[in-house]
Amino acid sequence: MKNIVEIQILKFLVYLYLVSFFAPLASGDDRHNAVAANVAVFLDLEGGQASLGQAAMNGFVLALQAADPGQNRKLFVSLIDTKTNPATTLSAANSVVSAISVASGFTDNDSVLVAGPIFEDEEVPFLSIGATDPSLPDTIGKSIFLVPFGDNAQAAAAAEFAQSEFGNTVAILWDATSQYSRTLPRYFRARFEELGGEVVFDSAYNGECDISLLGTQVQDLISTPSFIYLAGLPACIGETVASLRSAGVDLPIVGGDGLDTPNLFLGGAELTNDVWYTTHAWLSSETGTPEVQQFISSYEQAYGNPPQDAFAALGYDAANLLLDALQRTTDIRPIRITEALEETSEFQGVTGTITYSAERRVPDKNVWIVKVTQGESSLAQTMVPSGVPPPFLP
Repeated sequence: MKNIVEIQILKFLVYLYLVSFFAPLASGDDRHNAVAANVAVFLDLEGGQASLGQAAMNGFVLALQAADPGQNRKLFVSLIDTKTNPATTLSAANSVVSAISVASGFTDNDSVLVAGPIFEDEEVPFLSIGATDPSLPDTIGKSIFLVPFGDNAQAAAAAEFAQSEFGNTVAILWDATSQYSRTLPRYFRARFEELGGEVVFDSAYNGECDISLLGTQVQDLISTPSFIYLAGLPACIGETVASLRSAGVDLPIVGGDGLDTPNLFLGGAELTNDVWYTTHAWLSSETGTPEVQQFISSYEQAYGNPPQDAFAALGYDAANLLLDALQRTTDIRPIRITEALEETSEFQGVTGTITYSAERRVPDKNVWIVKVTQGESSLAQTMVPSGVPPPFLP
């Protein structure tokens, strides 16, 4: 298997090196008796999810490097580039599942839907770094735990905030090529209409970066709504927003965490005026939480620049959650790690407080709403929505 970055952690001294194949410490039943926990981390370092995957990888590695050297458990961690490719994802999961005790990764729902059933069949726990579909544990099974909040929570927060801030009518635009961007607007619409709002326009686009035609339709074919809700993907979200602005659409644009990427500004910072999005943390060294400020300081020391989006913080939290669970296990069998994750209570991460149980594998966390004005970001609000739609099963 190509493009695997392996981290050998012995007493938490971290060494990074590139290899062209996966060489697990143990396989089959031998992994249950191994001294080290064999961990696979799947992230898209190429393709449409790369901007999120690279940030998540940086955060995950940073947490491993900062781990308490007094913790005597040895880890063997493989970082696997799945390239935003379903076939690569499927092959990677099948290749390692029999050799690992626990897995983590992915910043999108589609990849978890591909790989998740493989881990479920082998009863290997999987800690999702950035997939946000709240129905994943119900769809796949008890092996899946989400580090972030669910899409129903961030969409509900956006609906409540935007109705209060902008008005009672909305045009919804969404990318039909991704499970995330298909379901996020459904949650938004459910909560917005529950609040008495009216959806005056609802249209899909099929992965195009330039959606100026839809922008013209929004402006010319219907009465002008109060704002636009955009469920877009990170690969070309900047061009998507720029195409709406270039078409003359000057309405507020509200979106989900797919807008939390440096790619948002690639269409021109001057065109990102009056853009708002929900995300997992407010990464500010001045006004962020104490956990955020410490994370930013550590990240800058390690990489020479501040984290570019909240997916770096999610990667950091995922690694620390995994370390915390391993510290609380008596052995490294997958079932014991699953039990330890289920017993996680009030874990304080950079992106919020996380509690799981056997019945709850999606944490309840604050939703952060960020305002963008001509390329400059500021915190608009942090909130827990007062009403959250239940998960939609596919």
